[in-house]
Amino acid sequence: MSRRRRLFYVFLAALSAWLIAVQAGCGAMRTPDAEWPAALREKGQSLVPQFIDVPAVGRRIHAVVVSAADTLPLAVLVHGSPGSADAYLPYLSDTILTRKYRLAAIDRPGFGYTSSFGRAEPSLAAQAEAVRAVADRLSPDRPVLLVGHSLGGPVIARFAIDHPERTAALVLVAASIDPDQEEHPWWQSAIDPPPLRWLVPKSLWTSNNEIIALETELRDMAPRWPDIRCPVRVVHALDDRLVPAANADFARRMLVNCPDLQTTLLPEGDHFILWTREELVRGVMMGVGGG
Repeated sequence: MSRRRRLFYVFLAALSAWLIAVQAGCGAMRTPDAEWPAALREKGQSLVPQFIDVPAVGRRIHAVVVSAADTLPLAVLVHGSPGSADAYLPYLSDTILTRKYRLAAIDRPGFGYTSSFGRAEPSLAAQAEAVRAVADRLSPDRPVLLVGHSLGGPVIARFAIDHPERTAALVLVAASIDPDQEEHPWWQSAIDPPPLRWLVPKSLWTSNNEIIALETELRDMAPRWPDIRCPVRVVHALDDRLVPAANADFARRMLVNCPDLQTTLLPEGDHFILWTREELVRGVMMGVGGG
């Protein structure tokens, strides 16, 4: 067998292995329920997590819940793109937060262990309905605090627009909310159709699919920002290269009826302040809830 043919077979085997791994869930970016207790204990959290699956928008929305008491105010934590509930592992592990709030981190549609993993949900209204379903299951009679990172930010903003009576306050962390700041690099469209999409892990393809639709969704939502009438906290880094800090300026311009808007602009921290500035974000959550 010639060297060229051997290399071809090696390439074909590697490509086949990659395709199988991708289709089997490689790069899924999610933590199985069975691994959560140990992950929490490792970070100092003695509370045992609960897991719920709630029907909404044609799926079953999965969430991880940690709290010292079911009677505490509910805070729903919404991850970015891609991601899953485990983006909020440091917060679910935080014993100060879990004494103040009943924390629920959701897997958004298309991600984590919400059903139909890998099928994107481009509609922000549908995403907000998924959050509402979780809030209604856990705290049907009380407004809830909503925390959203990156693409989770417009999701919780849409929740506040559609369900003002269910919204206690919003915390927007590096949130993608300004349609004018949405860029569309050439590769977004290139990897969307087959066969290239078959080479991309499902979580990344799902992310790409919802990000492609985000600008249109944000423009449709823009006229309704004055409907948000709850306290809002905006946390952003000036050196955020993925979601520009101009998004924080957009929040200041659009939240004209917000009774209590506070913006924290960090000189550095990039897009990942949810993790690199955990203490600050925790302090914002504690403060907006009156703690």
